[in-house]
Amino acid sequence: MTDLFREVEEDLRREQFSKLWEKYGLYVIGLAVAIVLVVAAIVGWRAWTHSRAVEASARYEALVAEMADAAPAESAAAFAAFANETGGGYRVLARLAEADRSLAAGDRDAALAAYEAAANDSAAPQIVRGMATVKAGLLLVDTLSLDDMRARVASISRQGSPWRANALELTALAAIREGKWSEADANARLVIADPATPPGLRDRAHVIQALAAPHLPREAAPAQEAVPAEEPAPAEEVPPALEQDPAASPAEAE
Repeated sequence: MTDLFREVEEDLRREQFSKLWEKYGLYVIGLAVAIVLVVAAIVGWRAWTHSRAVEASARYEALVAEMADAAPAESAAAFAAFANETGGGYRVLARLAEADRSLAAGDRDAALAAYEAAANDSAAPQIVRGMATVKAGLLLVDTLSLDDMRARVASISRQGSPWRANALELTALAAIREGKWSEADANARLVIADPATPPGLRDRAHVIQALAAPHLPREAAPAQEAVPAEEPAPAEEVPPALEQDPAASPAEAE
């Protein structure tokens, strides 16, 4: 009897499974196919991205070798063309190289545009974007207002940013141009107080402090209390018995 009940139970289970499969089998197959397709797409995308990165690396190295002895203007144009054709990290490297070659060629506007393009490239690492922001700020420090400089370096002025000291230096230089010596001195003090500040940057902050020092308000020295003048000591009185008549002879004085 036990075996009979077991067989009946198994038949019922098979029947229930058959009904469920008839009802939901297509959905299960579709889900399985979708998972396979998604995994294949991810693997394919990674392989394609890797192949493009390898290709871009080889092209960039070849371009650097080719432009080693080229004129700065020609080299800048070549790196600009490379940046327009590729993406990712090598695009940012090409923009930075374009900016450096443009400066060597005397084209300050083209260098500034390349640095700003690298600073605003969302695909670039934050540390590289920060460096491009600093380099662009150095090109504009002689012309940019203090408010504009603050806005330009706001993204790298936050506590913990590796470029914070550079941003403070740029802001201090812009403050000097506008005669705001107290702000320049305050920024220089922050640069000096930061233990992560490189030695060269700390030395420049000391120079900023020295330039600002003559223009800072001086605190009034505390007034010294007046010391009363000493009164002369009263003359001692000579007893009458010891007084001597100037006309008396020595004999009388004995």
